[in-house]
Amino acid sequence: MSINKIRPNFHFEAERIEQLKQIAPEAFADGKINWDTLKEALGDFLEDENDSAEHFGLFWPGKKEARKVASIPSLGTLIPCPGEGINEDNTKNIFIEGENLEVLKLLQKSYANQIKLIYIDPPYNTGNDFVYDDNFTESIDEYLRRTGQLDEEAKPISANTKADGRFHSKWLSMMYPRLRLARNILENEGFIFVSIDENEISNLRLLMNEVFGEENFISCIANINNPKGRSDDKYVATAHEYLLIYKKDNGLLFGFEPEDKVTRRYNKEENNSSYREIDLRKTGDKDRREDRPKMFYFFYFNQETNHFFVSQNDEKLEGNIQIFPSRADGSDGRWRWGFDTALANINSLLPNYMSVRKKWTVIEKDFLTEDKSVKPTSAWTFKDVNSERGSEQFVELGFDKEIFNNPKPLGLLKRILKICINNYEDNIVLDFFAGSGSFANAVMEYNKENNCDINHISIQLPHLIQDSEYAYKKGYRIISEITKERLIKASQKNNVNNTGFKVYKLYHSNFKPWKNYTGVDIKELETLFENSNTPLVDNWQPQNLLNEIILIEGFPLDSKITVIETYTTNTVREVVSDFCEHKLLVCLDAKVNDDTIKSLSLSEEDIFICLDTAITDKDKVTLQDKGLIKTI
Repeated sequence: MSINKIRPNFHFEAERIEQLKQIAPEAFADGKINWDTLKEALGDFLEDENDSAEHFGLFWPGKKEARKVASIPSLGTLIPCPGEGINEDNTKNIFIEGENLEVLKLLQKSYANQIKLIYIDPPYNTGNDFVYDDNFTESIDEYLRRTGQLDEEAKPISANTKADGRFHSKWLSMMYPRLRLARNILENEGFIFVSIDENEISNLRLLMNEVFGEENFISCIANINNPKGRSDDKYVATAHEYLLIYKKDNGLLFGFEPEDKVTRRYNKEENNSSYREIDLRKTGDKDRREDRPKMFYFFYFNQETNHFFVSQNDEKLEGNIQIFPSRADGSDGRWRWGFDTALANINSLLPNYMSVRKKWTVIEKDFLTEDKSVKPTSAWTFKDVNSERGSEQFVELGFDKEIFNNPKPLGLLKRILKICINNYEDNIVLDFFAGSGSFANAVMEYNKENNCDINHISIQLPHLIQDSEYAYKKGYRIISEITKERLIKASQKNNVNNTGFKVYKLYHSNFKPWKNYTGVDIKELETLFENSNTPLVDNWQPQNLLNEIILIEGFPLDSKITVIETYTTNTVREVVSDFCEHKLLVCLDAKVNDDTIKSLSLSEEDIFICLDTAITDKDKVTLQDKGLIKTI
């Protein structure tokens, strides 16, 4: 086998380009797309994209740049921070301190199609909320300075005031690339839930239609989080915010446990299942036969044989009772179901004699679901979704209320978990606007209450806290410090199953960024090549480089890392994960010794990784016979 070199960049559209190659291979030459050939291959399916073309969609200044930035690989990496989490040796939960756009890029390969549920509570763009100051040319070092992690003076993230001519555009440009990257890491049966208020609900709905597909829209739930209404609203006191729900592809939602007033209506039993009876006749508006002629047909029932069937024919069958829908005035009505639906579900229908009206009708048997749940409605009026509960729960963990404004109530978030996740094994959930850490807190409580093991990943920007704020006076300097402390307190409170978390931070890559040279000075070019003898930055740390290798190779952050004791003259670490069929053997020593090379044992899919300078050309020939080798 050949020896490959590790490259840190990962092209996010690579999978889609490969799919395009399968569809139109003739459009590719030397690895590049020939656009004219592609247009010919697409034929009638190609829409005119000239400046005067008109088509439905959401457009704003900056959209092209926002679309482009989603495909630009990050120049950063995630470094582990042992000791900042809790129960780190036994947990699969992750907290990441970093700018979420960059972090999402770094998770693309390792978590592609792996996340079951994403919940986010992004800035609501009220004119006071900060927006993420996406500078698409900003280096990781500039980001670190801006967020106060390097020594130079940091610039604050500014408010997006309504006086700004691009008020909505800035917010949409912030959300667009993050949603595109989020979709990539959702599994096909996965969901995304987004909390939002009236300021951007209409724009967000159109944006998510574009990113996830209008056909994957599930619901826009009115979450009644403030039943009294906001007293400072000018005309109407707002009592709710919204919860937008989209699936990626084949997602299936589940129900809530019904309240007593609901279950009392399911007073019939069949095969140990509870059901209630609902008249199949349409009542109310458009209940006439002429409104929906195809919804008028006949049922027949023989009381002696108990034979019950449906027919589109007006037959006079001796010994059978003919049943058809009629309105209160005696005129023809219609059924709620079409004929084909009635035929397919005849076993869930019953003939029923109405003694008061002295006539027959048909009853539908409406069963509770197998888990005795009922469908969620589009308005959540539950007490546990009230915003006041979120602040109370924050205080119950030992925080002052003023440290973080309006944390989400755990009841809302646990209800989201309830309707999304039925199989409790191998599920990963993500919140990339973590805030105070409410969602991770809710996952811990949900695990404890349901004896399950959902893993959570939280991402929070280390946003600087101003010295005038209450949290600053209490010793907090960045928002993510509050998040981490809450996760620690919640882990200690719910110390069962999968609690605890590991901490990672966004930092510059261990690999030097390559700079193209366009000059003519030979000495400058020679210096450029001399500096590129090693692709690694000065003073790189083995643990940080190992973690970057894990991400580059598509292994998740919770991969198990162990030192293989049988290699006595080198430190060789084994990296394994349930999500990867192969394993990595990584040695970052300055020299890979002969006995290590001789005893190296790899399966057909396993990979051995080491420094390029750590092995000689002769070693490389020997290693080629061992299996797949990659060098740095």
